[in-house]
Amino acid sequence: MRFVASPATPADLPAACRLLASHRTAPDREEAALRYRDLLTSGEFDPAGLFVARDESGELRGAVLVQALPGALGLAWPPRVEPGRGRQAVEDALVSAACGWLQSRGVNVCQSFAPDADRDAMAPLARHGFRLVTQLAYLRREIDPERDSHSPGGFALTFDRIGPNGRDAFGETLLATYDGSLDCPEAAGTRTPDEMLDGFRGPLSLRAGWYLAHHRGEPVGVVLFDPGTEPGALELTYLGLVPAARGRGWGSELVRFAVHRTAADGHHALTLSVDVRNAPALRVYERHGFRAYDRRDVYLAELAPPG
Repeated sequence: MRFVASPATPADLPAACRLLASHRTAPDREEAALRYRDLLTSGEFDPAGLFVARDESGELRGAVLVQALPGALGLAWPPRVEPGRGRQAVEDALVSAACGWLQSRGVNVCQSFAPDADRDAMAPLARHGFRLVTQLAYLRREIDPERDSHSPGGFALTFDRIGPNGRDAFGETLLATYDGSLDCPEAAGTRTPDEMLDGFRGPLSLRAGWYLAHHRGEPVGVVLFDPGTEPGALELTYLGLVPAARGRGWGSELVRFAVHRTAADGHHALTLSVDVRNAPALRVYERHGFRAYDRRDVYLAELAPPG
């Protein structure tokens, strides 16, 4: 039997969203389907990245969702397919169409994240070049506004919030922190430095705060926050030191500042994710009160540009 994958039409949306949530158990399944639909109709997700597959009779047999992100990055969810004959062919048709769309959007490196329990569902992506590279540990620290807003002894570093005129120095320092980083270095892939910076660019008004750390006037590190996924929580998107600044205990200084800033801004929790191979960072976070609450596999694929 032949299966054809194509972009989903508005009429396909309800059934496609139910397929995307079909692996969940009731009652979470319906809630997840509605959440996908809201994301795709609100503009938070690009509906052009939703693909469906039909059999020769026109019956909908599967769906897959991918997104093109700034910085030549992409994000993929595993395809979800109705049980029955030709299941693998449906999966392959969906992933092939989705990867072609990502390539046409300039994506060089695509990521996919999955809990251990969903590892079998990643097989269709693995057949198309996605490889398991590591796991991310998701950490959380509850914030005590009274205690954590104070910084006894102050900071050895100074922190400047970055505005439109500070991006050049910030960008140069950010790129320098990637040198020798233990946090998923494979994600750099074939991306250029400009593309990597593009992944962090965007309206500053949408960011919760970007800070450039200095020591005696020299930029030595960065701290980046984004709004969290829950009300009152903040996400520590990234922090890093340039190679010459490592080994001085300043990683702990960046984390202390992150906790202080979160409390001072009135948030009740700080969350982050870190590569499980990054043992030094995990030790620092644990020392500052962060605790793990989840782990996710990280799959990456380098997508060749369309020929």
